[in-house]
Order: sequence, then C-alpha cells, then structure tokens
Amino acid sequence: MKVFPFINTNWFELYANTYVLVDEDGNAVIVDPGKPDSRVIDFLNENGYKPKAILLTHGHFDHIQGVDDLVKTYNLPVYLNQKDGEFLKNPKLNCSDKFSRKDVFVKSEYLPVKDGDVLKLLSEDILVLETPYHTEGSSCFYLKDSKILLSGDSLFKGSIGRSDFPTSDPSKIVDTLNRILSLPEDVIVYPGHNETTSIKEERIVNHFVK
Repeated sequence: MKVFPFINTNWFELYANTYVLVDEDGNAVIVDPGKPDSRVIDFLNENGYKPKAILLTHGHFDHIQGVDDLVKTYNLPVYLNQKDGEFLKNPKLNCSDKFSRKDVFVKSEYLPVKDGDVLKLLSEDILVLETPYHTEGSSCFYLKDSKILLSGDSLFKGSIGRSDFPTSDPSKIVDTLNRILSLPEDVIVYPGHNETTSIKEERIVNHFVK
C-alpha cells in the first residue's frame, strides 16, 4: 500500500493534509479532501488510478471542502462517522463560521460508519477506530498489514488536536490516546496536520501522553 500526501498550503485551509491511498491494483481512496484540489484529480488521472471512495476522519471544514468536487468527478461514496454527520451541512459545527472565509456546506450525502466497521475498498481491509474528543465522531482509519494509521486530528507529531470545539470532549482524551498508542510501535501515523510520525515516536516524545 502506498500513501501519497497532498499538503494544503493556504492558511484558510489550516494547512490540513489530504492523503491518497493506492493499492497494488491501482485502486485508490482519498482521505480528508480539505479543499477542491486539482492536484489530486490530476494525480489520479495521470497515473490511471481508480478512485473508490472518500474517507473523512471527522467533519471540520478543513477536511471536507473538496468532497463535492471529487464526488462530482468520480461519483464516489463518502464515509464518515455518523456522530459527525451533521457537520457537513452546519457551518457552526464544522467551524467554517469561525475560521474560513465562507460558510462551508457539503451537498454530497455520506455513508455512516462506526467503531469496528471494516471497509473493503482496497486490497487490504480498512478498520474504523472511533477516537473521540476532538469531535464526538472523530475516527482513525487503520490498515493493520501495511502498518498505516490515518489519524485525522486525534494525534499529531508531538501534539494532539484541540478539544474546545462543538462536540469536543476533553474527558475522552486519555482513553482515546491510550487506544491509539496501544497499536504496534512500528505503525506509521499520517495525521491531519503537520508531519508523518510513528506510534513508537509518539510514545516517547509526545508530552500529551506522558
């Protein structure tokens, strides 16, 4: 499994990361398309990759603004934890009313997922892990065999996501971090912001988990 990052370099997208996962058969999923981004579509088309779905780690605006363009282009299903479903059409919940130049509404419908669901979209299963505190429905996507974790805003390199937004729950931070850091130490973590890290590194250096 290969992971291709696309970094949103505009402050108004809060420098969020979009990822494209591609398996050995050329099937692809897009994780957290933070803005309409021709780079992602060009990348898929130029390499002949076959997009299968969009995965959303949570419903904040800087992770969802590119959904409608991709759905329109490829007619893709969108997967999101059902607890964040209302975020797609509510600027107050998705925080675009506070941080974006415009209110963000996603027109596309989504397929609800929950903890323990297994998505069979690529050659390897994708496990949904609920990791609430940043939002009630925050989730990670875990590929066990490839040792890949898409952590959204639940875990960053040396840090964690904020817990002062609508539906945030700081009381769940410890349990969520313990769950994430119970994964094997050689799992590579692809966060919603900032650089790639690993479970091993975060156990050592992340002061939020001390």
